Amino acid sequence: MSAHERPAHASEQAGQRRLAPDLARGAMLLLIAMAYSGVYAGIAFGAPTPDQPPPDAIARVLTVLLLDNRAFPMFAILFGCGMSWMIARRRAAGAGEPEMRRLVTRRSLLLLAFGAVHALLVYQGEILTSYGLAGLVVGWLLFRPDRVLRRAIGVLAVCYAVTCTALMISTAAAARLDAQVADPAGYTTLQDWIGRLVALPFLPLFLAAGYPLLLAVVIGFLAGRQGLFDDPGAHRGVLVRIAVGGVAVSVLGAVPAALIEVGVLQLSALPTGVLLALQVLTGVLGGAGYAAVFALLALRLDAHRGAVTRAVAAVGQRSLTFYLFNSVVVAAVLHPDLLAVGRHVGSLGALAVGFGSWSLALLIATWLDRAGRAGPADALLRTLVYR
Repeated sequence: MSAHERPAHASEQAGQRRLAPDLARGAMLLLIAMAYSGVYAGIAFGAPTPDQPPPDAIARVLTVLLLDNRAFPMFAILFGCGMSWMIARRRAAGAGEPEMRRLVTRRSLLLLAFGAVHALLVYQGEILTSYGLAGLVVGWLLFRPDRVLRRAIGVLAVCYAVTCTALMISTAAAARLDAQVADPAGYTTLQDWIGRLVALPFLPLFLAAGYPLLLAVVIGFLAGRQGLFDDPGAHRGVLVRIAVGGVAVSVLGAVPAALIEVGVLQLSALPTGVLLALQVLTGVLGGAGYAAVFALLALRLDAHRGAVTRAVAAVGQRSLTFYLFNSVVVAAVLHPDLLAVGRHVGSLGALAVGFGSWSLALLIATWLDRAGRAGPADALLRTLVYR
């Protein structure tokens, strides 16, 4: 049996959930909430902020080293793994390829729809639309052998080295022309809503072309087939290497960008763009490293799950619901047209709001878990996909 024909694990077939994927998703949502928070506090990747107070400068350095462009690749890799697991389960249940292809298409279109509503009403830079687009563009690779996936990863890596670098050079050049970071799309005028509508079809294409989204998703396809994050006990050695190597390369690749962001390193647009691109591209390895870290952590925690572990896993089990929940809470608190806290805090305060939103999500997810209830958005998506 080839790798892409491997059935789901027996524990999955018996209805038991493994800890590693849910723990990783739950932790990932903290990273995403904090990454979104900075946008509403006037902080954008690629726009240097040299005059911050020391606590905010330290927070900004840590954000660029550990968070910016690291959370979404982790999400994309886990998304790709989830797609692989879905296909494995359907294949084990006797589904044919045409049916499974329709399932992938339907799920991708629904993610586009969910993301479009989220982008229109909350945050334009959201990621569900991009993952829906990824499913439509590269979903066919789920039905190809491993060697095709590996070739696709190589081709995409080369392509993104070019497109991401071009985008970051443009970003650096634009930052020098206008040092002010634009406010997020507003809510109070007709022009605000027209701008949201006009941007709606273009942002997913922009994100998929300029950031290594498709690359991370296809890496997730391959990792899902191998069961790396689903069955970490069988792949401990590989996961240790991914965790150590991925996080180390990710942090080293982000050091120049962190120095640029706080004004310590000042270069012209071309070298600045190249160094920003290095931060973005090494983030794929960081995302894989983070996923491996949480898979290994799940091995230690699985036998004795404490309250915090169960809460984080409960959030991860309802990842769509709490992704949307965190985004709404962060926007409501920080957006300049809403509670406008973002006008009065810097990097550190924005991170605190993201952490607070995630902490509230832990409490709600624990209540849902004890009540035996799914996340509302997750349940709706599942119903529409498998109708």
